[in-house]
Amino acid sequence: MNKLDLNTDNISHEWPNRCNYWLDKYQSFLPIRKRRERENQPLILTGHGLSLKVDKARLIVKDGNTHYPNKNRELSYFKGELDRPKRIIILDGHGTITLDALDWLTEQNIPLIRIKWNGQFFSLITSGGLSADPEKFEWQLAARKDEAKQISFALPLMIDKLNNAVETLESHLPTSKARDSALRKIPAFVEQLKTGTHSQLKELTSIEAQAASAYFRAWQSIDLKWKSTKQYPIPDDWLVFKSRTSLFREGKAENVFATHPVNAMLNYVYTMLLGQMQLQAIATGFDPMLGIIHTRSRGRTGPPRPSFALDIMEPMRPVVDRVVLKLVQEETFTGADFDIQSDGVCRLNPELVRRLAQLINWSI
Repeated sequence: MNKLDLNTDNISHEWPNRCNYWLDKYQSFLPIRKRRERENQPLILTGHGLSLKVDKARLIVKDGNTHYPNKNRELSYFKGELDRPKRIIILDGHGTITLDALDWLTEQNIPLIRIKWNGQFFSLITSGGLSADPEKFEWQLAARKDEAKQISFALPLMIDKLNNAVETLESHLPTSKARDSALRKIPAFVEQLKTGTHSQLKELTSIEAQAASAYFRAWQSIDLKWKSTKQYPIPDDWLVFKSRTSLFREGKAENVFATHPVNAMLNYVYTMLLGQMQLQAIATGFDPMLGIIHTRSRGRTGPPRPSFALDIMEPMRPVVDRVVLKLVQEETFTGADFDIQSDGVCRLNPELVRRLAQLINWSI
């Protein structure tokens, strides 16, 4: 067993080392902007003590602390400058944002996305607001009440999702019986969706669930590499990937409370994708909160979900999965890259999250 080790000094010493490792990875891959080119990358912030304020009409941004010793970045942006970030993403951070800073971001059309430590979407502040196109809003209202329209909306999204899943299986997963089985089943499901006559939405969701089961079963063949598990102990369950669902939610098969590092990373990349889709929905005149397939309710306490953004992000899930698969297969992790919370939920090193956010931005 790797679970019990009363000496935590090694892990505490390894924490700043791993923070620096992931931060160096992030900084070494920052693209160089040409002088007359508008910045197209997000500004990604994390850690404790971060802040956004306005001073002399400039936005002053201070990054947070994730480890000690750590030198905080402090950045300033003038209105209209080409180096203004495309958007600002705050990952697992704590600090202050002034009202003047929010006004500055709104005026400069820079969205601010906030993601909680467990990978759940928290908030989006944008100058777009909820000013949906009236015709598109009416269509959303009508479609979510008409099962035939729901099916017509969902069918092409599901087909695209399954085709993308096949491409991910072929390009990013090693050969295995489960992978070969998924590569037989999922194209057959695509043909079933294309040629079948579907009168009920639950028929589509049943096919999608079967495809997802075959797809993630193939993930069990990925090779998770760990450094010095005796020195930096990890649970035995982390040595391999077995399931997309969480283990410790009172018997419920939920994904949002990840108990495995791979699932924790998936939750983050899906949440960052969700933020992008919410911005896309607003930009094209839809209400991101008014879903056709998904509902606004979380089934638990918390803010309503941007359910239309959840609808339209489905085809992209297997695409962003490639970010996690590539990272997992290229890197050797340690126990200091993850932290187990009191309820068994797995928390990611914030600098690892920053690197994930950078990678996901390049993939979509």
